[in-house]
Amino acid sequence: MINGDRAVSITLIAVIVGLLIATGVGAIGAEDISGDEVLKNMDRQSEVVTQGDITSVLTFNNENADGTTNSRKFGALAHKKEGEPNYQLVYYLEPQFVRGSIFLSKENEDGSTRMWLYLPALQQAKELSASKQEGSFAGSALSYEEIGSWTMSTEFNAEIVEETTMEVGDKKFPVYQLDLTPKEGVEVENPQRTVWIEKESWLLMRSEQYGPEGELKKTMEVNSVTTFEGKTVTKELMTTDVESGASTTVIYETRERPAQDVPMSVFDPENLGEFDPAKWGLTEE
Repeated sequence: MINGDRAVSITLIAVIVGLLIATGVGAIGAEDISGDEVLKNMDRQSEVVTQGDITSVLTFNNENADGTTNSRKFGALAHKKEGEPNYQLVYYLEPQFVRGSIFLSKENEDGSTRMWLYLPALQQAKELSASKQEGSFAGSALSYEEIGSWTMSTEFNAEIVEETTMEVGDKKFPVYQLDLTPKEGVEVENPQRTVWIEKESWLLMRSEQYGPEGELKKTMEVNSVTTFEGKTVTKELMTTDVESGASTTVIYETRERPAQDVPMSVFDPENLGEFDPAKWGLTEE
């Protein structure tokens, strides 16, 4: 089943090339890029920056609906290679009471995704059902689906609304604002989407999801950017569940290439209990 709610994935945000424009509404002529092409460029450049093996350490700062806050730290190991399934393994580092838990996702070439959660107390990985994949990841405002993986150009049709600029920190970035509608056969919880995509790097800068009645349900916005191998990538982003008021700020502490190739046995659900985060630079210990 294809699901359009893989909207912010912690493995996947990326790069490269575009045209500078003036602030305001841009006239879209026949010679200009289409909304579908902008969306394809975003996915294509995300593929470029996430190819191969990548390790990262991320901090999630959660603000709950009741105003309380908490933090989580994760080490992530991702593998993406043409002709193979895409894997993402997320190891829970902090706080101590969840340390050693592991989330694993496998995205097949046909777009289907399987997910597992390993809990040290059970000493086994349990596969997540479709309904559980829609649930909150580690108490955050992100779902397991959004952490696992996502594509947009295969799931949505896009129309350019305007060409404008967005401020991120002390910088202004030229962006395309697109309205998205799900393609035929795609199941989407929040059918109306608006996204802003940076024109030089094709980076997703902001997204808004609307419910069936046009009510704003969820937002994602990039708060700061950095570079990885010369390409523009997200440093910090915030996702907000508008209805509940809960939000999660995700901070990418590190992004690196592992010193050695990652064997596929690491991503076997049966081997998660043997995973050593220190071997892959995901802990200071």
